[in-house]
Amino acid sequence: MTELARLIEGAAALDPGHHGGLRPRRLPPWARAQHDDTWFELMEQAPTGVSLRFTTSATLLTLRLHTRSVRPAGVESARPHLLAVVVDGVVTEHVAIPEGDVVIMDAGHRIAGAERRGPSDVSMALVPDGREKHVEILLPHDCAVEVVSLDADAPVTPAPPGGAARWIHYGSSISHGLEASAPDRTWPARVALGTGWRLRNLSFGGNAQLDPFVARMIRDAPADLITLKVGINLVNVDSMRARAMLPAVHGFLDLIRDGHPDTPIVLVTAIACPAHEHTPGPTVDRDGRAAGADRSLESDDGALTLAGTRRILERAHADRDDPHLHLVDGRTLLGEADAGLLGDGLHPTEEGLGLIARRFQDTVAGMPALAGLLGGRR
Repeated sequence: MTELARLIEGAAALDPGHHGGLRPRRLPPWARAQHDDTWFELMEQAPTGVSLRFTTSATLLTLRLHTRSVRPAGVESARPHLLAVVVDGVVTEHVAIPEGDVVIMDAGHRIAGAERRGPSDVSMALVPDGREKHVEILLPHDCAVEVVSLDADAPVTPAPPGGAARWIHYGSSISHGLEASAPDRTWPARVALGTGWRLRNLSFGGNAQLDPFVARMIRDAPADLITLKVGINLVNVDSMRARAMLPAVHGFLDLIRDGHPDTPIVLVTAIACPAHEHTPGPTVDRDGRAAGADRSLESDDGALTLAGTRRILERAHADRDDPHLHLVDGRTLLGEADAGLLGDGLHPTEEGLGLIARRFQDTVAGMPALAGLLGGRR
């Protein structure tokens, strides 16, 4: 297990699994103890941005693993979970993983049942040219995984440290990328592949709530670039008012700056979501489309809308005397004119995720303070 653990990158902890393997977790035990939300726990276990990285001249790899996924009650089957194989920076293959355990969730995100299956072997063929290759196996972004073993027909060596720029991204389901069909097709993964950056993805579907424990994790992790995409989840669950958000943003940034006094930080406001631009949350489903809930309230200027979250982030950016803090309007990545790419009115389709990735990379390239990170070298 020690040798296997040295290959896994992007996880905060590696828990022992039920099948003798390792379960990558994106929150360490002390952070998990500071929340009590079943959905957050499920999202945190999905290892988006976590991979096995190594060098090898092997021609055949066999990965034994076990998945644990979530399926809505009443849905008989779901799309397959995929691995993405990246060789010398190029995606060469997607490999489907046989389904393992399945947790059945009702509409209120409560566990309604479960199905049990054992681990499976998946094989990946590499070009038999005898050359030492840099290989990265991106784990599924949409289910929990236990990595049991990796077998190869030639020695496998952990990827050397250093070299590539280290990027930490914090965000919501839009950055978690559950609408992507494969782990390399989330928008942060596309950017990482395009730039050569080593991504650590701290995006949690429904749970970009400015939790202090995440800021402390970012504070303590090595990073050459930190990006924080904030807004939509605060509105989705109506978890915060304007009075609370501004100090929460400052507190989140203060904690990160304790460990990264000069690291570039980019605040990214919410992308367009017509249902919530000027309508407070919580978000409800109306015939498969996101909508703001009917609220029987008198005039309530403190209730957050997306427009309100953007104003607060703009103010926090303007009020901080921080030359290394930058602001990007999320609507420049996906704006109201692109709302047709929001499949359910809230989450971008895979095409929309690709658009965000391209525009984000162009935005970074146009920022003199960050342009030096392109190419993945410092």
